[in-house]
Amino acid sequence: MTTPLVSVVVVCWNSKQHLATCLGSLQGQTYEHVEVIVVDNGSTDATREYVEAAHPWVRVQVLEENEGYAAANNAGFRVAKGEYLVVLNPDTEVEPDFVSALVDAVNQDGVGLSTSRICLFNDREVINACGNDIHVTGLGTCRGLWLPSSDFDSPARVASVSGCAFMIRRDVLDRIGGFDEDYFTYIEDTDLSLRANLAGYRIAYAPRSIVYHKYALRMTSQKLYFIERNRRLTLLKNFRWGTLVALLPPLFMTGLLMWTYALIHGPSYLRAKVQAHVWIYRNWDLVLEKRRRTQALRKVGDREVVRLLSSTLPADQVVGSGLLGRLAGIPMNLAFRLLAVPVRLFG
Repeated sequence: MTTPLVSVVVVCWNSKQHLATCLGSLQGQTYEHVEVIVVDNGSTDATREYVEAAHPWVRVQVLEENEGYAAANNAGFRVAKGEYLVVLNPDTEVEPDFVSALVDAVNQDGVGLSTSRICLFNDREVINACGNDIHVTGLGTCRGLWLPSSDFDSPARVASVSGCAFMIRRDVLDRIGGFDEDYFTYIEDTDLSLRANLAGYRIAYAPRSIVYHKYALRMTSQKLYFIERNRRLTLLKNFRWGTLVALLPPLFMTGLLMWTYALIHGPSYLRAKVQAHVWIYRNWDLVLEKRRRTQALRKVGDREVVRLLSSTLPADQVVGSGLLGRLAGIPMNLAFRLLAVPVRLFG
């Protein structure tokens, strides 16, 4: 019996300095049938020339300009030949069983996607993400961030893949579609995961699939824009109107938090917050069309999906680390738990 082909898509935007480590580790996989596709997403650092010279076994797909993380991965999916598709960040190193463990997990009954145990590159016993959590207000956060890797040795169902490293079966991709290219970057993994959950697929955390990631937690005004715009788009696409009404109290609270954050960080952040709202209003017809297509995938009700969502936000990922962040997180999450009750009852 022929081993099914796995296609690993590595999107690069001026990431040449990371590729020797990343591609070298992919070449050492225990899984027998792997193709690697580097998508050069408008790089200006001679990524294509480097890969073609140093790694001739890798296929290169060139985009003339930076089309964003979502569109670049979709470009890789279109040329991939595999029955299984893997997304992997370039600033990573993977263990030899990285691919085979994802395949084992995604072949479980009812599973459509699997996601890796992602550890910090420079502190390999500490977690970056073991899948992602999805907050009821649409924010995606790293499951297990900063915790010991040994705490996450067991397989589990998770709400969302981490866009850093995950696998999706080809038949699932064909059914639910790839990344939404209008997202450009950020929250696109949350949206893809919610679509999969609505379509009746489970997402599996595969602890034997180990990745080391050069991760840094930081915010810019541009990142705030994409996060605020895309989380709203995700909620509007994926949930029924009744669920969205039940979400209004926690959404209002999150809005206050984000406006406060933007106000503290200055004019560029305030401008980004306003622009995120304006995009939704100006593109309302497009939003409704995306919603129509997503709702057509539905096999389960919102209540089943809402059970996967979190009613707490990790304070260090939202309001900052340190004593102030931890103290602020206590009342914030108490309020979120109370405000999420109607969502869980009526979603």
